Amino acid sequence: MKALGLAFSARKRGNCLNCVEYVLKKLREQGFETEVINAYDCEINPCSRCNYECFARELRGKDEKCSIQDDVTRIYSKMKEVDIIVLAVPTYGSKPAGLYCAFSERGQGIIKSCEEFEQYVSRKIIALIVMGNIPAGGGLVYHTVILDHYECKCPPPSLLLQSAEYGQSSVLGTLIEDEKVRDRLDNLAKLILKRWKSKR
Repeated sequence: MKALGLAFSARKRGNCLNCVEYVLKKLREQGFETEVINAYDCEINPCSRCNYECFARELRGKDEKCSIQDDVTRIYSKMKEVDIIVLAVPTYGSKPAGLYCAFSERGQGIIKSCEEFEQYVSRKIIALIVMGNIPAGGGLVYHTVILDHYECKCPPPSLLLQSAEYGQSSVLGTLIEDEKVRDRLDNLAKLILKRWKSKR
């Protein structure tokens, strides 16, 4: 039993990393091996300056590797090995963080078939934590990130955390200190575990 947390904030430690670590701690208490990958510590580049290697079979009749050499392939490999994936995505300029978008779009260069999609994503339990106040686009980002996982057999356990709801500034990274936030994260962990048990 393995769980992977992915935090896509542009800063080293803030609400995303704190909340992912909290949820994974709850899963670890239930016997899961856990690992957190902080996008801040990774090189994640968007699709750019390539020759459509991800469509090489259609274009040139053979498979080719993505020309971008960074940490994305390694992270997807980690996803393939685990049972549960918890994603934390902040809202930047009313959109999902660029690190998340770049990572997501690069999947087309790694996942080549429906069978591989099952191995990397659809057989997993995916859970989502989105950070963002609704007036600043948090609600739109929340639905966008959920729709990114529409291929999954049922909607993922998910949570929208608005710092304004707890009388905090989103840039302070202190949401985890609020008991009500921890209660909501506890409930998310319970939903993940319930989904896990139902799949066994």
